[in-house]
Amino acid sequence: METTVCNLCGADDATEFAVVPDLLLDRPTVHARLVRCNQCGLVYQNPRPTPAEIGEHYPPSYEPYADPRAGRVGQLLRRAYAYGMAKRTRYVTQAVPQGGRLLDLGCATGTFLAAVRAHGGWQVEGVELIDEVAQAARARHNLKIFSGTLEDAAFPDDTFDAITLWDVLEHVHDPVATLTELHRILRPGGAVIIRVPNLGSWDAALFGKYWAGLDAPRHLTVYTRATLRQSLVQAGLRLEHFSTGIGSYVTFVLDVKFWMNAHAVAPQTKTRVSKILLNPASRLASAPLFYIPSALGMGPALVAVARKPRLA
Repeated sequence: METTVCNLCGADDATEFAVVPDLLLDRPTVHARLVRCNQCGLVYQNPRPTPAEIGEHYPPSYEPYADPRAGRVGQLLRRAYAYGMAKRTRYVTQAVPQGGRLLDLGCATGTFLAAVRAHGGWQVEGVELIDEVAQAARARHNLKIFSGTLEDAAFPDDTFDAITLWDVLEHVHDPVATLTELHRILRPGGAVIIRVPNLGSWDAALFGKYWAGLDAPRHLTVYTRATLRQSLVQAGLRLEHFSTGIGSYVTFVLDVKFWMNAHAVAPQTKTRVSKILLNPASRLASAPLFYIPSALGMGPALVAVARKPRLA
């Protein structure tokens, strides 16, 4: 473990925000302490696992490393997953309509890269820290993926027209340095699309320390609109707009899972509740309930579209 200061303003002046166990992997003995910076408001983990230790918290069973299309899933769920990938792709094509070269940082199974490539007009590449996961993505989709960190990849200046980070920035040890590196490798006028958990969401307020967006000990930083905006500005990126209209139902399912794990709900009950929530009919019937908070900017996932300024 290591202690740290605020990544955004450098202050070593924080108040305890929450102490939470690992509810995703249901490990009640593994805890993380989150603090809020008294100077700028950033919420971050302190102390936290070192870069050498953090891999212990990403086992092969870690859910983002699984392909949701694999196994016995219904046709409606397959369509819902394809719709999610199409929605991500639209963020990219709206930000950079002409296409070009795209990098997905933390590309995991490579399904998003495959979706963008299938859309046409894009050369796609990925960076994935876990080599085993990167190898599987290469084999499954025939993708160009670098195994390691973004810094290790050492891309040349002004390489990419678009860079995406889907649920990645909250996992890195030095987010501002990562954003600064993205600025370096973006072409002038290029866009970065970032999705992070939204600490200003309705479900963060409802579930409190059981909110899935905290996901201790893997989420090292938890953002609001204000702190994400400040991070982008420090890295030299110009924020264009925020959106919270993506990922609401999936996050809610995780919220319920976290709450049940925290309250030691019986396995049989967990199974029954999960079946109900994962039923496509439940997802369709509840859609109006999630639309309103998303439209008001209170959805659980915050998407920022920012751009590298063009040369004068």
